[in-house]
Amino acid sequence: MDSIASTVRATVARKPTRSFIGSTDFSGSSRAIECELSRLAAKGELAHVRKGLYWKGPKTTLGMGRPHPLDVALRVGGPGTGPAGFSAAAMLGLTTQVPATIEVAVPGWLPTPPAGVRFTRRHPSRREFRLKPAEVALLEVLRDWPLTVEASWDDLVERARELISDSTIRPSAVTKEVEAAHRRAARDAWYRLKSDLAI
Repeated sequence: MDSIASTVRATVARKPTRSFIGSTDFSGSSRAIECELSRLAAKGELAHVRKGLYWKGPKTTLGMGRPHPLDVALRVGGPGTGPAGFSAAAMLGLTTQVPATIEVAVPGWLPTPPAGVRFTRRHPSRREFRLKPAEVALLEVLRDWPLTVEASWDDLVERARELISDSTIRPSAVTKEVEAAHRRAARDAWYRLKSDLAI
């Protein structure tokens, strides 16, 4: 028990600020792990987010800061998860609308969403290809084009160019996904975008 508690404390201490810590991140007795995480939360070293999930946020005079609901949703959804609908367009800077409910696309099985978030199911290949949130956002915008954006196609091309140039979006990963998921609207829009980007 003491060894597990020490491991949990040391791991939490090493984690940078604005990190999620889950009880499943550790090996050993789940009860001992959860007890130590709960103790750290009670001491103000962590914030409890939901069962088995904690947040090491910035400390303020009012206590520890809370994570953004989208960040919680991305952690809960796992690899290949990203924003959908207006939330996807907002992440890419293609709309000024702020949706009342954050929409998030999750590959495969849908877990219980955090408060203020709505999960929608997508092809499990997104998890297999470990798509980044921005890559998912781009696919979702292409899937819904032009319903969720205020920007023009030329604006989308320029934004995609920026995100590809700094490796936030990997064209090879997006291409694999559109070929695996068989969603014609997204596939056709992606190949049009690739042509305009000359990639």
